[in-house]
Amino acid sequence: MTWRPDFIAGNTRLRARLSAMLDASDYERLTDSSLDAAVDSLGATAYRPHLDRCRAEDREVLDAVTERLRVLLRGVRGVYGGAAGEVVSILLARHDLADTLALLRGGRTGQPAGERLAAVMAVGAVDEQAAAEVADAVDGATAMTRLAAHRLPDPATARVLPAAWDRFELTADPNELETSIAASAVHQWISALTRSGKAARPVLELVKAECDRANLLAVLRDPADDAPRQLPAGRLDPAALLAARKSGVTGLVAVRPEWRQALYRYTRDGELVELEWNLDVAIWRGAVRRLRLGDPLGADVPVGYALAAECEARNVRLLLLAARRGPVTDVRPLLVA
Repeated sequence: MTWRPDFIAGNTRLRARLSAMLDASDYERLTDSSLDAAVDSLGATAYRPHLDRCRAEDREVLDAVTERLRVLLRGVRGVYGGAAGEVVSILLARHDLADTLALLRGGRTGQPAGERLAAVMAVGAVDEQAAAEVADAVDGATAMTRLAAHRLPDPATARVLPAAWDRFELTADPNELETSIAASAVHQWISALTRSGKAARPVLELVKAECDRANLLAVLRDPADDAPRQLPAGRLDPAALLAARKSGVTGLVAVRPEWRQALYRYTRDGELVELEWNLDVAIWRGAVRRLRLGDPLGADVPVGYALAAECEARNVRLLLLAARRGPVTDVRPLLVA
């Protein structure tokens, strides 16, 4: 990867696409609607090409939302070249890693091939053909072998897959298996993004925030005195995380003030599921905010655009599921835009 990635041309093209994303008025039209009415409202937006031949009662409607997200994310990589394209490929590599782990988990647990494929986004290095071949594996060992043969999620991480699987066969610990694979990938991302300098910092900060979130949740879930296997530290080192489990979150808030509300709510309620959601929301909102307020010449734009697309898909799924259930719960407080 070369120095000084140039994001200007790609940023200009992504900003021109923002008008096709849903806004607050679109979400309001989907709120408190029947499922048929919600699907009709979506059909008047950029979702229309993806909703053709869908019936409101079908799972295909939610699949159409996922397909729209795939199109948006694949389009992010397509507008950047050179060093900027390499930085953006790491942004999308978050999905490559998730796809790899989903395929390996599906093989290990014996899920039907269709379910394994349904969990795959295939917006970066993982393409649909390779995913289908891995999803057809008879067991986890075969899935691992096929992933390694396809050099997924990236060549360096693919090389650690056999050793990680050998250790899993001794420990039978799926969390350690997946964390060791993820840690290898994240080390590669951090090294590459650090070399790319200031312009790539928004992607680096996103990666570090997601690592801190995962590590914090792993420590809080594990009752052992020692820290469980973790991803590379972002701003929060293992000692700080262990101290938080024993002494409270004040030290974490000092390092990550943007998580203040989520951390203090956890101190009050002790709900890990709620903490996980609230940390996610803090990361999503911070990234989307940078799309409009961040550096227009750097990676703030692709980071914000990609996470805005992910949030849009999440919002639409929540609204469609609410429409299917009927007027039981108001999901508007859960929407991130």
